[in-house]
Amino acid sequence: MAIGLSAVLTVLVVIAHPDDETLFGGLIYTLTHQLNASVDLICVTNGEGGFRNSRLSESFYSDLKLSEEVIGRTHLPRIRQQELLGSGRILGIRKFFFYDQLDLAYSRDVNTVLTEQWDKEWVIQSFQNTIKHGNGADGYDLMIVLLPSVDSHGHHTVSGLLALEAIDRLQQVKSNDIIIPTVIGGSEFTLNQPPIYPENRLAEVLTNLTTYEFRFNLRWKMIDLPVVDYQTVLFWMAAEHKSQGALVNDQLKGSRFNEQYFYFAINERYGNNGRLSMVQNLFTQLDNMHQS
Repeated sequence: MAIGLSAVLTVLVVIAHPDDETLFGGLIYTLTHQLNASVDLICVTNGEGGFRNSRLSESFYSDLKLSEEVIGRTHLPRIRQQELLGSGRILGIRKFFFYDQLDLAYSRDVNTVLTEQWDKEWVIQSFQNTIKHGNGADGYDLMIVLLPSVDSHGHHTVSGLLALEAIDRLQQVKSNDIIIPTVIGGSEFTLNQPPIYPENRLAEVLTNLTTYEFRFNLRWKMIDLPVVDYQTVLFWMAAEHKSQGALVNDQLKGSRFNEQYFYFAINERYGNNGRLSMVQNLFTQLDNMHQS
């Protein structure tokens, strides 16, 4: 299993919708642009449910009435995929994997997503296949998922839970031929205490640490660009998602100054303590780079 950093850090990012990558934008941009990491991305849904936010973009997209449900659901999967590719070019994403699960409606209920929208077993098997083969025989060092939360969009939570279940199943195989990445969860909310998600044991985070979270400061100035901070990158990314008109406004008035990441206890299941050191060293390196 890959525990320490490889010569080139390889990262797999999992998002639910084509625009969720903005939640991890500062970290991903630095990984690709400062550490020359190879970052691949999985998007689970086709994004069709975004028609409710699409009115402003209709003139930009050939006057398609995207805010009308039938038209929006027909055209938005294609449009939002292209928007994600544009955002990904800013971030330096190497490869994209689209799972095209249904984006039918907003719900915080995990069971609704699993029974009425997504093919659970297909998604888990697809996660396993991407983990095993997405980066060839070298596998991935790190996987970043959306942190499950009872306050979050059900798609966000389920994408994280199914990715963790895929890891859980791969761990149980106990094969030396399978390289299993270390998994961390990024929070979409500002948290002042360790996150708890009692509904599923796989979402347990390691809290017996001096610092139970890892932060990326969006107000850090970019290396060699002392007048620009990482929130600028988020504005660029949000602007790519024109069909989701409120996203730029959300970024402009947002009060989130840190990206917060948490280390899942599942990483320690078989005493793989080196995984935690790898994550600690990574974030220490990032902090040192920006403080110097």
